[in-house]
Amino acid sequence: MAKKEIGFNEALKGIEDILKNIEEGEPDIDRLSEDVKKAADLIKICRKKLRETEAEINGIIEDLK
Repeated sequence: MAKKEIGFNEALKGIEDILKNIEEGEPDIDRLSEDVKKAADLIKICRKKLRETEAEINGIIEDLK
């Protein structure tokens, strides 16, 4: 079964949740590495979505010229 691709907003919410958990107190050292890795993966998803959207918008603008 294929993995469901998460959207930008869902990835951003995941990053915010991880940061909130870390900032609210003593992070669980056993989970910290896992949380940071997950946040890094979510950041990569957000960057990819932003680049794709920028390219699409630039294409639309270019077609208007």
